[in-house]
Amino acid sequence: MVTVADVPAPTRTPTTAPVKQRWRDTVWGSVIISPDFYLGVPGGIALGLLPAFSNAASGMATTLLIAFGGALIAIAAVVVAILTILVTVLSPEYLEALQRLPGGVKEAARPFVITGWVCVVGALCSFAGALGWPAIPAHSWALRWLVFAVCAAGTGWGLLGTAQLISLGSWHLNQRSRLLKAIADVRRRSNQSSRSA
Repeated sequence: MVTVADVPAPTRTPTTAPVKQRWRDTVWGSVIISPDFYLGVPGGIALGLLPAFSNAASGMATTLLIAFGGALIAIAAVVVAILTILVTVLSPEYLEALQRLPGGVKEAARPFVITGWVCVVGALCSFAGALGWPAIPAHSWALRWLVFAVCAAGTGWGLLGTAQLISLGSWHLNQRSRLLKAIADVRRRSNQSSRSA
């Protein structure tokens, strides 16, 4: 397994021809193949069928949409907290290792930014959907499905994205501890060799 400390510094060579990048390695490709997207969004779209075809679920839709919005705001707060904790424990050595990665620190922070935006936009959609739900005609199942599905998809994406961020934060903590241990070992060996000389 390759660690952050093992990645060499990127070499920048001037080139006239752009480097062909695989689709899944692009910004949008990495979002779409991410499990939080391909599980959360279709799950939310399927959940949108409930109020479209069930009068009982349709009657509770306003309450559920407000709950979705509240949950997404809470998730956005958790994302900010996780990112704050990671920034707090970021040592100069780990920062140097992150800067060696393709995309650097910006690329390492991208999952947090995406999940934060998903939560904020999803919350706005949910609150707007809750306000507009009573105006949707009962016979318009497609519009009911669309409104509820968009909000449920955003909520599913946000929830699963937060779970992935917890795993990512744990991975960064593990990598940082391995890096600090390697630095301590090098310093210990250096001190031992200087004493014996």
